[in-house]
Amino acid sequence: MQPLKISIKGDYYDCQIYRGRLYLWDFNGGLKVYDWTSIVKSLIKYETDKIALTFSFLDGNYLYKASLIELFKDKDFKRLLLKKFKRVESKTFQITQKKLAKFLLGEQETPTGILPTDTEIYSNQLYFIHEKGLFSSSAHRSKTEKYLVSSRPVKIWDCNLLSIKANKYPQLALSGGDEGLYELNTSIAQPENLKKVESKKPIYQVSKEHSSFSNYSYLNIYNTSLVKESFLATFKWDAKLELTGQLDVARNYDAKLTDKTLFKTKSKQHFVSWGIADKIYKAKNGGFEIIKFNNYADKEKGEEKFQKLTSFNLQAWKGKVTNGGTAYFGNIVECENALIVILSDNQIITIPGPITRWRAYPRSMNYENHLHVILDESIDIYSFNQDYFLEQENKTIGIQFRNEKSKRTPRGSYFEDTDESLYDDINFPF
Repeated sequence: MQPLKISIKGDYYDCQIYRGRLYLWDFNGGLKVYDWTSIVKSLIKYETDKIALTFSFLDGNYLYKASLIELFKDKDFKRLLLKKFKRVESKTFQITQKKLAKFLLGEQETPTGILPTDTEIYSNQLYFIHEKGLFSSSAHRSKTEKYLVSSRPVKIWDCNLLSIKANKYPQLALSGGDEGLYELNTSIAQPENLKKVESKKPIYQVSKEHSSFSNYSYLNIYNTSLVKESFLATFKWDAKLELTGQLDVARNYDAKLTDKTLFKTKSKQHFVSWGIADKIYKAKNGGFEIIKFNNYADKEKGEEKFQKLTSFNLQAWKGKVTNGGTAYFGNIVECENALIVILSDNQIITIPGPITRWRAYPRSMNYENHLHVILDESIDIYSFNQDYFLEQENKTIGIQFRNEKSKRTPRGSYFEDTDESLYDDINFPF
């Protein structure tokens, strides 16, 4: 099953997609916000293509619903749906600058006027970093506002960070290179055993070790270093009963597990590793290895938390692995000469470089099947849809999708975000 692709012509620096809006930054510091829903609807020329394009680009979560998964067991129903995707999967939908302009909602200078090193949008807030520090601006503002992203950002911290990544609870992992790994924790479940680096801000130092980029693996943080050893920083929930009868909950730091420990290697040669949710990956000569992380392992039943699944080899011309990410649909591996997508059905898609930037959105409610790739003259938006039809618990590639029984966040969280997908169940102690 081939991915669908929308190619938008233009010279772009960065992108985000959030609640029906596409955010595009250019190299001159301009930020334009487009009506993504209307863009996709404009591509539907035939009624027979509406289902495939809607599920592909607007409502990626819908086909994971438990009721539909049951319907997929009906071969006739599954065959009919696959046929609809087949009608459009081989076509690239081209959007020119002229056509794109019809869907412009707002245009402005990027907040602070400095191009961001990295961005995240969470709970209607745009978080961004550059050499002046970490900032936030309100986003997804009313169309009646002059600026759809506030032009008056709030400075959160003055550290020059390399990467930021949002969790769902809410927390933000902050990678500061030689300065180490930090976390902005805006919930009331504050850690009791981590050093606070700002007296009036809930920013904590998780580790002093080098951090190039990081991501969340359940309530833990996988810290990737491109120059030193990477590791999984594990956390645990601690609860104590107050005299008032209320339960005080803290998410405390637990331990550091190095990638050499996780992958049981004694090699002194450094290879990049990364992790998100239930998978951890480590590059090797000519490919990478995969470990499954079972956060709910029951030791009494002989279950292991970390289990090696498989290895993948890559063609030599693609070069050394330099970065990686994971989504439900598969694994994204950035090499020196290409971007490789190993899909959850083991199909391999190669996107030749040079590539300016790429983004996947595994925590989004509607766009978790998207991969956005910025090239020299366009941004290509891919939609991967094969994962809906697979047995999730048997996947070796990609995050395992879980149908949630509830969407509870820790008591005392300052906000909940309806656009964030809760892909793991944490058994909170209350």
